[in-house]
Amino acid sequence: MTDDEWMSIALEEAKVAMDFEEIPVASVLVGDGKEVTRGQTQVRRRGSIAAHGELFAILEAKSSVYSYQELTIYTTLEPCLMCVGACIQAGVKRIVYGMKAAPDGAAGMVQALGKSEFGVPKIQGGIREAEEVELMREFQKRFPDSPAIPYVIDMLAVYG
Repeated sequence: MTDDEWMSIALEEAKVAMDFEEIPVASVLVGDGKEVTRGQTQVRRRGSIAAHGELFAILEAKSSVYSYQELTIYTTLEPCLMCVGACIQAGVKRIVYGMKAAPDGAAGMVQALGKSEFGVPKIQGGIREAEEVELMREFQKRFPDSPAIPYVIDMLAVYG
């Protein structure tokens, strides 16, 4: 499957997250070209600011992450530094994301991480970006009282 096709799956999963009044962010972890796991952001459901989709995808995969030669994570939103760190620990080689996360996205910080035992993953953004931007706008309209709205507004500011 192509990056575009994998991102399509992540976007569908993000729509499911939004049905739970979550910010529409989700991830698909792919090992050697096959789906390993999916994860949705669950900040509202879990009551934890650290309940990110990338982390749930990696946690659900458990130690199976070490059985793949090539791991890629497709995520609808540029991952934060915490999630990039989790990807490094899991041995993810590529991170592919849709929408930029201007307030805390870590794509630009990766070079500062330097060398690690597992190596720093390649990061590529902009895959199906417009669709994730539209999901964020829909979230903003559907859930105007959500505590995530200031964060969503900050992210959408980049897109006008």
